[in-house]
Order: sequence, then structure tokens, then C-alpha cells
Amino acid sequence: MTRPLSELRGPVRALFSDIDGTMTTGECIEAATYTALERLSEAGVPVIMVTGRPAGFGHAFIKMMPVLACVTENGGVTFIREGRKIHKQYGVPAASLPEWRRRMNDVTVEVMSKVPGARLSTDSKYREVDLAIDYNEEVSLSVEDAETCVQMIRKAGFAAVRSSVHVNFGPPHFDKLSACMSVVRQVLQGDANDLTPYCYVGDALNDAPMFGGFPTSVGVANIKAWWDELAFKPSYLTELPEGAGLRELIDHLLSIRDN
Repeated sequence: MTRPLSELRGPVRALFSDIDGTMTTGECIEAATYTALERLSEAGVPVIMVTGRPAGFGHAFIKMMPVLACVTENGGVTFIREGRKIHKQYGVPAASLPEWRRRMNDVTVEVMSKVPGARLSTDSKYREVDLAIDYNEEVSLSVEDAETCVQMIRKAGFAAVRSSVHVNFGPPHFDKLSACMSVVRQVLQGDANDLTPYCYVGDALNDAPMFGGFPTSVGVANIKAWWDELAFKPSYLTELPEGAGLRELIDHLLSIRDN
């Protein structure tokens, strides 16, 4: 059962946060949100960004944002900050990427030939492991068409998940949750089989596995647009949407940490 954010108890050791629609408001990370992330990090609660966006974006994010790590491409590529250095990890062996990419390009051609209007997302050129079909960012397809893309891609042997704007797909060997568990184990030096000390916050369908995997999971209020489609629902819900909802969560995490 989903409860109000006020019932969330701590302490929380780290915050894993989706980006689009959670950290952003519209398409921007507002100054107030950036400041809130800084406050949380300075209080000793590291932030890990988790997104379906490409590795090229993630490298820029971790260089510019007050975060410890950035999981991109739904777990395909993870960037980890170690002092001034940034380390990169792949969700599959690097040597296998050319063959995976060839197969993904083949299924992309098939999808675009059978679903009118479907096309690769403009950010696909910055991706290293997965690809994305745009259905609701720069094009406008129906949910039914987007689901047709998902089913065609899965039938071809790939993992595919629908976000609020894209159908992301790639090798079936990783996802957001497995990548976050790796961050817990390797970076936070925690037990990857016990995510209780950590919090995840998100807003879209592709966050459902995270809501199911993190006992302390939070949906910002705009998650209600997808509520009936969520296979797993968040444990807690903010009153405010998007970046304002994330700031609401950060304020609460700081308050229970101080207490």
C-alpha cells in the first residue's frame, strides 16, 4: 500500500533518483533542485542518478552534478566518481557490443517498417549499449503503437521497457535495478541483497522494477499518470510533482536525518 511521504522513516543511507520527470521540471533541472541535491550530498547522503538517457548524457551529468554515480541506458552504462576520476562500467562485455548493436539496428529497421511514425530517438547517437524508439518526445504515437514496438522488440530477444517518452531496448542482461545493486555493492560497500537502507525515487513506467526492488521507494506526484499500468507501485508518494516533489523528498530526508 502506498503511503504519504510523511510516514517515511529513516535513516536513509543514499538516494537513487530518476532524472526525467523526477529531477527535472519540464525539461530543466531548476536551481532550487540543484541546491537541494547539494544540501543532501553535503549532509552525507550521496545521490546516484538513474536514467534511461544515453551514456553521453550521463558522462556530462556526473561531471557537472553533485552526485556519486550515474546509471544510464537503464543499466547499460554506469559512471562512478572516484575523487577526480570517473570510471565507466558496462552492463555487458565491451567486446560483445558491436554484435548487439548490429542486431539492434536490424530490429529497429523492422519496427520502423511496421509501426508508422516510429523512429530512433535523437539521443540514440549518444548511446553505447541500448537504443531508443521515440514515441512521445519529438513524435507522437499512441500507447498502443508504443506497446506494439515493445512486443516486437522483445520477440526479437531484447529487453524493452517503455518510459514516458521512449521505448528503450537492449541486451537482456541488465536493468536499472541490477545496476543499482552493483553500485550498492561496489561503491557504497553495502549488501546488494538488502536495499532497505536506500531510497529510490521516480515517476514513470520504467521505474516500476525499482519500486518493487527498493523497500523504501517514492513516486513524485506525476507518477499518478501511469498508476494503473504500474506492475509495482512506490511505497510512498509526494504531494508535489517533478522537481518540486524531489525537493519535498530531500527536505524530508534531511529532517529525519537530523532527528
